[in-house]
Amino acid sequence: MSTLIARLIVKIITWAQYKTHQYRISKFTGVSKKATIGINCILNISPKNLFIGDYTYLNQAHLSSGENSTVTIGQGCAIGYNVSIKAITHSKEKPTTNIDGNSQHIEKNIKIGNDCWIGDNVFIREGVSLGNNVIVGANSVVTKSFGDNLIIAGVPAKIISN
Repeated sequence: MSTLIARLIVKIITWAQYKTHQYRISKFTGVSKKATIGINCILNISPKNLFIGDYTYLNQAHLSSGENSTVTIGQGCAIGYNVSIKAITHSKEKPTTNIDGNSQHIEKNIKIGNDCWIGDNVFIREGVSLGNNVIVGANSVVTKSFGDNLIIAGVPAKIISN
């Protein structure tokens, strides 16, 4: 009997998490209804600053931007687990809040083209643009922009095939 009750409780909690997630995602009007945003994604981004195309999916990704920067992900993209896409960072002149005032940030848009595959544990920093049909190898750090039809990987990422 207690196993049955435990399963029922797990189902109810899972259902509630899913409904809450769906409601939260519905606020992002730039996200296609045909896109899939994993329930464990972290979206530290204003709903008006995120754009995701049809058939793109994000597993357990972390997206961040400030009020003055956007993240745009094209159609048909596959975003792996633990991917960080951050259009905002701390400035090197004033990275922390202290007695001299608040931290300062740098914001630059990020754009990922159509049909891109971003492997697990990738970090994409502010200001990066990736063209269409780009594959980013797992565990890479993307610090600069790349064109279409490339495979990039490494720390920092570089072209390994086209």
